Amino acid sequence: MLHRRWHKILNIVISICLIGFIVVIMKGPSSETILMETPSFPSLPDVHLHVIKEMEADLTNDSIVDYGSTNANLTISGQDIVSSVNFLNENFEVLNLAKFGPIQQVKFVVVIQVHNRPTYLGYLIESLRTTRGIEEVLLVFSHDINIASINEMIRNITFARVLQIFYPYNIQLFPHVFPGQDPRDCPERVGKDAAKAMQCQNFEHPDKYGNYRVAKIAQIKHHWWWKMNYVFDGIYDRYKLSDPWVLLLEEDHYLAPDALHVLEIIIQNRKTYCDKCEIISLGFYLKTFTSYGNNIAKLGAHPWYSSKHNMGMAFRRETWTKVKNCSELFCKYDDYNWDWSLMQVVVKCLPERFRVIFTKSPRVIHIGDYGVHTHRRNAHNAYISARDIMTKHANVLFPLRLAVTDVSTIFKISFSFVLEACPLALLWLQLVKARGRFV
Repeated sequence: MLHRRWHKILNIVISICLIGFIVVIMKGPSSETILMETPSFPSLPDVHLHVIKEMEADLTNDSIVDYGSTNANLTISGQDIVSSVNFLNENFEVLNLAKFGPIQQVKFVVVIQVHNRPTYLGYLIESLRTTRGIEEVLLVFSHDINIASINEMIRNITFARVLQIFYPYNIQLFPHVFPGQDPRDCPERVGKDAAKAMQCQNFEHPDKYGNYRVAKIAQIKHHWWWKMNYVFDGIYDRYKLSDPWVLLLEEDHYLAPDALHVLEIIIQNRKTYCDKCEIISLGFYLKTFTSYGNNIAKLGAHPWYSSKHNMGMAFRRETWTKVKNCSELFCKYDDYNWDWSLMQVVVKCLPERFRVIFTKSPRVIHIGDYGVHTHRRNAHNAYISARDIMTKHANVLFPLRLAVTDVSTIFKISFSFVLEACPLALLWLQLVKARGRFV
């Protein structure tokens, strides 16, 4: 009798968890929780609401000494700095227009998020140079730091149209005030009790893991969001672009010579391959490249998932608008990763979740052996491997036809997401474990 009662309780808990989980998955956007305002250009970009308010307040009150001036009393406000960067962004010259024609004629816009790793950026530029069709592209390099050697590398590009933009709220410009790292901020891993005892200024606001904000990490997500708004609501409108597809890259990516060729085939046949797929992913995380040649003309069509399909993403303005309409969720979600924050938008806000067409043999390869998530100091190993893969398979690149051979309709959610959706699931697991039935 007791045994049956135990199973009945377990069944009830499981049912409640499933119902809660389904509610989370099926939840559509709420008009009360979505920011619908579209920013005008060239006004300040559409950065998330709570951050932009803090930035504006801090920058209005902040003043920075102009050390290059002989007048020791001359100061400029933080808002003046941001306005100056915005002015430069609006007036940067688009390079190589005389060679390749007006910007309105571009077929794709390729946006590269750049930080401070010139070695990797050089490898990316090398791969872009050998990518067929690159002369029909606008390359937009978006920076969160101003480094002369990186600027020189980019301004020496002669094989495509080029535009540089700079994230104005970067920690190079504001190293010791928000959005940079204020000296009064709590140390990252000090713990809330110790932080309270220290009376550091943000001791009441650790993240969900109990850690405190690190400016250089938080900047990655802020930069990504600003960049996306600036491209779609700024560059698109200023140059009256006819809604070309935007391909997103980062400084430690490497392109196959046929990357744009494959992208164009997928776009032309998207309705046939996967009518509901709004995103194309040219990158895919392979454990080994032993089947690269065999899968060279094969595609997959899956629900979009951040850890699998976040590299070499391409989409159009209509898709971005859906994401932007969920800006409050994206910006307030407690995680510094832009892709995982986007995952929350896909699952919790969109009326219909994104699907993606991806290349089984990736045309965008990650070569970053050293960065935020990886700390292997040799910056050349992955690049050499990527280059050798392209050389080895040169004779099978540029397929004339592609075929979808891997279709999935199952939306796989991580175990941690299930627990977040239903806290009772954690209780259930503890009960099962206590009974010795956990496997």
